Amino acid sequence: MSAEEQTLDDEWLSKAQTEIDAKTKPLGSLGLLEAASVRLIVLQRTLKPRVRDGAIALFAADHGLADDGVSQYPKVVTREMLRNLGTGGAAINAICAANNLVLRVIDVGVDTDETFTNVLVDKVLSPNGTLSSFTQDAAMTPDQLDAAIEAGRKQASIMLLDADAFGIGELGIGNTAVASILLAAASGNSATEVTGKGTGVEGERYTHKVSIVSQVLEKHADIIAKNDWKLTMQTLGGLEISAMVGACIETARTPGKALMIDGFISTVAFLYALKMYPNEVRALGRCVFLSHLSAEQGARIAVEEIHKILATVEGAASIGKPLLDLGLRLGEGTGAALAFPLLKAAAHVATDMNTFAGAGVSESN
Repeated sequence: MSAEEQTLDDEWLSKAQTEIDAKTKPLGSLGLLEAASVRLIVLQRTLKPRVRDGAIALFAADHGLADDGVSQYPKVVTREMLRNLGTGGAAINAICAANNLVLRVIDVGVDTDETFTNVLVDKVLSPNGTLSSFTQDAAMTPDQLDAAIEAGRKQASIMLLDADAFGIGELGIGNTAVASILLAAASGNSATEVTGKGTGVEGERYTHKVSIVSQVLEKHADIIAKNDWKLTMQTLGGLEISAMVGACIETARTPGKALMIDGFISTVAFLYALKMYPNEVRALGRCVFLSHLSAEQGARIAVEEIHKILATVEGAASIGKPLLDLGLRLGEGTGAALAFPLLKAAAHVATDMNTFAGAGVSESN
């Protein structure tokens, strides 16, 4: 973002706050909705922002780490859920239908040759998913990482043609463990601090999951210490997480479009977009809306890390709290889809609500 664009943002922030403060309500009485209204005005650079059409991209991939026992479910469930998604039977299908959202499901690395109705395939270099970072030197090759990022960018660019707000989601057995590894690498927190239950692991299986996360971090400590975040993603990450990084970058580069981040894994993907593309931090900060705070253990840490990065960059937006806190930990983009009506309402508050002066209502003394 250029200095000229930053100056414009600063000017629009002042205009936006003045406009929202002048609406017929006590100051701050609409809470986070007011902050969203202000941010939409700045994002679209108009006092009458529009959020009419929304879309969710769900990226799916398998993980070699799933074979190491980090999930409650076997890896085959990823492809079985693709079939369910294709026929409209998953939670994200229902929530998108309720909110009139376009849903696109993209297989970027599910370990199957099978194709499914309503599921796009973009995995030429990664037909079987990633390798295990526990047993192998790297989860992906550099070319596989680049292809996944490009797949995310491509799908976002298509969907952003018609969407005012664009959300990201994911599917992949074992990917909460992978996201926990990535978060620990980025934040310096321990495996115990960042690793949650994911699909519902308990007892000895949860202890095993934490142990695997810890051992992966120890195995690749030299890579992590380099602070080369693209290399870290290649070594530790996942194809669907990388695709979400690409989708975040494409949205940030598309003027006026809102980016809705889903839960824990999507939040880690956004964190890595900030780290892998430092020149895009301002653009990423101005477009992003955290849809909800996941119930996953590492979610708060991921949000804190995002705030830390944005706070260190002059002119970067303050993105505030997640819009919802419903105890969700499903993924799929469900939280982003649920938050879409709130963004739509925030736009209507800015556009349709009267000011005290416009309505002829007396202001407070």
